Amino acid sequence: MGDPQDHDLVLPEEQSMGYYWTSRVADMRSLIQHPHVPANNFEVSTSVITMLRGSVVFRGKEGECPRSHLRRFHELINGIKINGVPADAIQLRYFPFTLEGQAKEWLDTRPPGSITTIANLADKFLTRYHPPSKTADL
Repeated sequence: MGDPQDHDLVLPEEQSMGYYWTSRVADMRSLIQHPHVPANNFEVSTSVITMLRGSVVFRGKEGECPRSHLRRFHELINGIKINGVPADAIQLRYFPFTLEGQAKEWLDTRPPGSITTIANLADKFLTRYHPPSKTADL
């Protein structure tokens, strides 16, 4: 106990449980800024998620076509209409469920609130997975 090295040990400042909870919640802020939905009947459907994951998964691997992924996603998701819910709101809620692996990691690393519309998301997605340099090579 009287070891002089014990005095060199610096303990972190004690924090309340609220501090840790608040910092964790702040870390979980959505990268997608979802539009306001005036309707109170909009819920993400597990059957739609299952349908999407079985039809249009993009992993960000070589050989996958991001344009085809977006086209297939829009074909499927545009069939979903909910009164009082903008199409952007529906598309922004479901698009993340179509990504896996590297593509999901890419989406998860976007700054919070940096994606505000489906067009904005598609632009960022294509910039990442189909940059102009790729088009120039064709």
